[in-house]
Amino acid sequence: MCPARAAGTQRAETIVAGHLLAMRDLTIEGGIGVAPFPIVRGIDLELRRGEVLGIIGESGAGKSTIGLAALGMMRPGCRLAGGTVAFDGIDLFRVDPSRGRRIRGTRIAYVAQSAAASFNPAHRLLKQTVEGARAHGVMSAAAAAAKAVSLYRLLRLPEPDRFGERFPHQVSGGQLQRAMIAMAMMTDPDLIVFDEPTTALDVTTQIEVLASIKELVSSRNLSASWKFLLTDRLYVCNPGPSTLPTGELPKRLSGALAKAARFTQLLIVRASPVTWIGPPT
Repeated sequence: MCPARAAGTQRAETIVAGHLLAMRDLTIEGGIGVAPFPIVRGIDLELRRGEVLGIIGESGAGKSTIGLAALGMMRPGCRLAGGTVAFDGIDLFRVDPSRGRRIRGTRIAYVAQSAAASFNPAHRLLKQTVEGARAHGVMSAAAAAAKAVSLYRLLRLPEPDRFGERFPHQVSGGQLQRAMIAMAMMTDPDLIVFDEPTTALDVTTQIEVLASIKELVSSRNLSASWKFLLTDRLYVCNPGPSTLPTGELPKRLSGALAKAARFTQLLIVRASPVTWIGPPT
């Protein structure tokens, strides 16, 4: 992954007010050595402070691309073809690089799909948990260690006072995923992007991790973008390069959902049992 910048544009920073995160007409293209092709096109979405936004869609619909864009990041081979991504009024793709790194290191956090592939097996968990907060000078080494232990305890990890002494291979997959969440929480970010953080876990462990995430988000008034159904609103990515149906949906998928597009209905039915109220369209 790498920070990206639109070619030939000025560094305009303050562009959108009223939302913690706002994407406007976002278009990202891919292709190396071939004609560029759209990955996501014309994305418009907003995220308010303290809100959880779910992003769902078929494989290849652009969910992870949108999640990375929320950090002002793109995968190698991708380019910003148009639009803006504003975090707290700051355009993440045009902000000064040093300020962008500071924002990503302190105010926006990312939780990846696979914790096992994200931790360095040669270092103990505590060292990796506090690394970001220490690198950005947010707190002293002692304060960071104490904060990590408190997060281990909050996330119900075993022996929180000693948990950080272990290496990644010495804990279970669910414990490692929660350790990654603790790492993301170290700087008390305003926004966390969760990229299917339970995909690699068994069903029982998924429930434990989701419960821990829900408690954290609720207790700390965090904003979050999720790629699963634990959400205040849903953003649905249609298959193919042109992704867009979006809209307010109730937490309980009931009457309003019966009026949603047929693609949305089928997608949610596949993901979760739903009791329909009213005829599908």
